[in-house]
Amino acid sequence: MSTERKSRRPVTRTLAEDRRTSPGKTPRGRRDGRAAVLRQLRERPLSRTDLAELTGISQPVITRLVRDLLADEAVHEIGAAGSTGGRRPVLLAIRPRSRWVLLARLARGRAELALADLTGTVVAHRHATYEGDRMEPEWLVDELGALCRANGLAASDVCGVAVAVPGVVAPGTGVVGTAPDLGWTGPEALGEVLAGGFGDCVLVDNDVNLMLTGERVHGAARGADDVVLLYIGRFIGASIMLGGRVLPGAHGASGEIGLLPLREQARESTVEQRYGLGGLADEIGTAEPVRALADRGRLDEVVAAWTHLAVVLSLAVDPALVLVGGAATELGEPGLVGIRSELGRRVPACPDVRFAELGDRAVTQGALERIRDLVIDTGALRD
Repeated sequence: MSTERKSRRPVTRTLAEDRRTSPGKTPRGRRDGRAAVLRQLRERPLSRTDLAELTGISQPVITRLVRDLLADEAVHEIGAAGSTGGRRPVLLAIRPRSRWVLLARLARGRAELALADLTGTVVAHRHATYEGDRMEPEWLVDELGALCRANGLAASDVCGVAVAVPGVVAPGTGVVGTAPDLGWTGPEALGEVLAGGFGDCVLVDNDVNLMLTGERVHGAARGADDVVLLYIGRFIGASIMLGGRVLPGAHGASGEIGLLPLREQARESTVEQRYGLGGLADEIGTAEPVRALADRGRLDEVVAAWTHLAVVLSLAVDPALVLVGGAATELGEPGLVGIRSELGRRVPACPDVRFAELGDRAVTQGALERIRDLVIDTGALRD
């Protein structure tokens, strides 16, 4: 199964030499060359000359790579560019519906599924529910297959699958360590099961990690490289991005900040159990939690606990930006000012503080962004 980890190998040539010779000479070089071309075309239509200049790959090799991509129907010619004199260059673009990607966001008792083309346009949705306390991975494969069939597609038309899980995912393996909301208390080889149904290009990641990716590309963290996202929901979790890369940790558990222990009157609990919406549900229900907390005189206490988590994250990571998402966005501007003020008192270098903008849509956007990258990098469009 494809993963996002890449082994490091000794560099025996300069980067320029590697770019200009390897793409046409070895299977790996051709795959890397195709990926370099597709990454550029993902941004905008380009001519063969543009591609040679932007990738550093020689013109003859670009010609061969483009010929292969055209034969595989991964790209197509869309017309001529404007002329500055002489023959007008032909523009190339990714063929948006030559293959498809599937997306799934898992939650207790349900899955939100989507079908998207290679430009990132979502063309169909499916809401699926399951009975019992445990989600079976095979059920998810069946539901994704049903979404394909409803849109006239076969599994072979799919080039990648991305799944957002409310739990701990071992980086680059597709193995979910734990996901209590799905009834998974031990390792679950979700990626392997999905690969059996749709091919090897499978991405499985924590939902808050994917939410941060979505916010960075399309939401409140656009252009930021050093960010933490604190999410307040049934569970409390965080995602950490440094240098533009999400950091999952050695075991995929780097953002499980809701598990910080609390001791109250000789009773041990966690921040999540006490101040997550799941722990507060019996007291406030699930609708409009901030208003319910205010009505009961508990809001200041709960917000102080959430803010403390933002302080801990800021002290540990030193981000330029703290995003606050989930139920905390209901606090409005006064709440944001309060969090920012407390960070200013507690943190040596106070980060910017903003509310997440996209809500749950950020998870789908992040999953889509990551699986499109993985499809290109692994050469899945060729299969």
